[in-house]
Amino acid sequence: MGEAKRMSLLITTKFDHEMARLADMHYSRRVHGDRQFMPPGRTIVIRDQLGLLVFGWSSQVYRWDGETGYNCSIFRNESGRLSSEVILECEEIAVRKWGPDRFFTYIDPSKIRSTNPGYCFKQAGWRFVRTNREGKHLLEKRSA
Repeated sequence: MGEAKRMSLLITTKFDHEMARLADMHYSRRVHGDRQFMPPGRTIVIRDQLGLLVFGWSSQVYRWDGETGYNCSIFRNESGRLSSEVILECEEIAVRKWGPDRFFTYIDPSKIRSTNPGYCFKQAGWRFVRTNREGKHLLEKRSA
């Protein structure tokens, strides 16, 4: 990955107003217009300089689904960057900041236009685990 691409991602906060607007365009957004767009707990919010992509990791001690590790709770990419490359870079950031652990995310196939839900994650080495009772696909990857 080139140095220019590496330098294009920045850590921000879950109160970044530009990223909150971008998060409003994501299907998982629960409260549109809310100032905070990440769940409670420990978070890492990553963005590009132009405000065209947002990626959010959350790590919660107690989760309703019993899942453990680092959850990609939001990813919206309106930039020209390849999403799988962004995911790999965001994984590196999480491991650098928090140490190695399991990565996981949910994809709702009914809310996206892909015939292969989670394709960009799969291209980054993630694997399908199961479909939950809400019809969402759980994907995961172990960090190195």
